[in-house]
Amino acid sequence: MNMNLNGSNRAPWAKFSLTALAIGTLVAGALAADPASPSELLERAVYSEETKGDLDAAVLLYQQVVEQGKDTQSLAAQAQYRLGVCHYKKKDYAKANEAFEKVLKLYPDQKEIVAAAQEYLSRAVPLQPAPWTQDEEMRYDIRFPSGFRIGVATYTVHADESDGRKIWRLSSHIFAGVQQLSQVEVEADSFKPIHSRWKHTLIGDSETTYSPGHAVVKLKEKEKAKEIDLTGVVYDNEEAVQLFRRLPLTTNYSTTITVLSGLSGGTVVPFKTEVAGVEKVEVPAGTFECYRLELSIKQTFWVSTDAHRYIVKFEAGGVIAELAQVSQPKLGAPVVYHDPAFKLTLSAPAGWIFDRREPDEAKGEAKIFMIDPDGIATTMLGAKSLAALEPEKKASLRACAEAGIAEGAKTFKEVKAREDSWTERTVAGQPGLGVVVDFLDGKKKRVGYTVYTFAGGNELEFFTYLAADDFDAFKPKFDAIVGSCKLD
Repeated sequence: MNMNLNGSNRAPWAKFSLTALAIGTLVAGALAADPASPSELLERAVYSEETKGDLDAAVLLYQQVVEQGKDTQSLAAQAQYRLGVCHYKKKDYAKANEAFEKVLKLYPDQKEIVAAAQEYLSRAVPLQPAPWTQDEEMRYDIRFPSGFRIGVATYTVHADESDGRKIWRLSSHIFAGVQQLSQVEVEADSFKPIHSRWKHTLIGDSETTYSPGHAVVKLKEKEKAKEIDLTGVVYDNEEAVQLFRRLPLTTNYSTTITVLSGLSGGTVVPFKTEVAGVEKVEVPAGTFECYRLELSIKQTFWVSTDAHRYIVKFEAGGVIAELAQVSQPKLGAPVVYHDPAFKLTLSAPAGWIFDRREPDEAKGEAKIFMIDPDGIATTMLGAKSLAALEPEKKASLRACAEAGIAEGAKTFKEVKAREDSWTERTVAGQPGLGVVVDFLDGKKKRVGYTVYTFAGGNELEFFTYLAADDFDAFKPKFDAIVGSCKLD
């Protein structure tokens, strides 16, 4: 932040600073005079800070003014504010944050000083220029500590404009049995959040809109929105991964960051972040030298020390994510997936993710998950060698489909195929058969849609299931992916 209080850029302090003449009249003899009043102490503090450049002496004097000036709100507020400025100049941003936040809390009636403190707070966590390239995507493998791979995650950034402001649009999508996705629009330079949406298929769906000192959180399942007053700099929880990349990390770096969690209904959580050391980290994407960033909320992030500041690895919530790939997918372009083992190619609309899971057994079924950007459905392609297929399923595609329905009935209730949904079609140049099944998952009405084919010496089973209300709109997207299947 550039807020030079000595020159032409003195604002916002200039409106209530002491005059240069008053400061200039202080001499050594005056400093040793009788016990000073709060106003005299304030003059000495400003002299120590701005003229002598003795920040430690200024801090002590400002603290005295705060203590002695409790009955003089204006002087105490000025001293509390200047105390924050001194800590900021000393690059102790955690103490600077604390001092400025006390201005807002203790002296709300001192409007000009509060505005100045707010301005400092907006940059009290200084950020480096964005280290990423346009439309960069970081892709991660998610594993248990044992090494067993359970899912995939992607984090992307896109530059845009909103109401004449330059913004970054930050997106994430995590699939590990359940889906979690988010999108946050933030101011390009300050990284202040503007709007966020965060969806978890088990927890809920939230939307948060930010304005200066204020946030409105709306949970999809609740009619009434929650209004929250914000003090100081508060980031959205879902921008934190990219925020860590802009911190001025170095050995012994430490700061406090505050985030708002939309899915928890608007909980504001401050946490300390500190660099615990520098380590070599090997992940699928390569070997990187990284800052080990420890969070007081029991999470650890490894941030590359190079100019890219990639999040190379992180541990949170009992799982480990490791960087597998960094790419720049063309915005709006279809996503193409090629599977060399089964010699097939698939295509999906922009924003979709393909993730292959190896079978648990040598002759088991490999699964290729096809993850939609809105987290509407669970969609996959099961591929299994015909040689390993159960004899009763080899008889026909109809036999495969009926066996699949019978297996589903062991897990779910009220499983019933729609009689008019049996459809013959062509998949990868081979005959295919589709069927739609209704069932209950707990008390929720679900729809499953499966398309079978025997192709390339394999049984291919395209499958999606989702809420009954979403099926009609989603079905054409699923059909298009099935129709894109080609064999080498």
